[in-house]
Amino acid sequence: MSSLKQLEADARQDDIPVMKDGGIAFLKELLVSHAEIQKILEVGTAVGCSSMEMASVRDDIVIDTLELDPERALQARQNIEACGYSDRIFVHQGDAAEYITMACYDLIFIDAAKSQYHRYTEHFLENSHVGTLFVYDNLAFHGIVDDPSLSHNRSTLQMTRKIKSFRDQLLNDGRFKTVFHEEIGDGIAVAIRL
Repeated sequence: MSSLKQLEADARQDDIPVMKDGGIAFLKELLVSHAEIQKILEVGTAVGCSSMEMASVRDDIVIDTLELDPERALQARQNIEACGYSDRIFVHQGDAAEYITMACYDLIFIDAAKSQYHRYTEHFLENSHVGTLFVYDNLAFHGIVDDPSLSHNRSTLQMTRKIKSFRDQLLNDGRFKTVFHEEIGDGIAVAIRL
């Protein structure tokens, strides 16, 4: 059995985007307080750390996780197997916006290409039910979304404008009741489907 904490530390050292500790703790607490969540879809696997953290909460949690990058998907499968979760976490490699499934999920966790959050939400809406939680990470993007002066990189500023637009849209979307936690991790939103 590999150590999940060691995998997370190694991923951060290799600049692989893994969720901040505060965000992971929040996500796990959410699963503890919502025992009805059993089937999860994760958009953005990276190397499998967040899916394993979620699966560690309860034995009845099953996760489909989507990763665009073939090398990361392979590494995630290896990590998941080494940590003993391959019977409950299933890595699917490819573009999430093209992934088709008949499954219905209790929680949809979106932590992939930030500019695509709206597209992923619309794409997977039919795989949700009333009460499904949509959870989004990186909606503060290191504080740059609310304070653009923190970056002088043009592509970063374009992306953070898209994040802000998505965040505003989500808060005003009548299909969801959304709470934004900018102080947790790198800014997390929880939207419950109404």
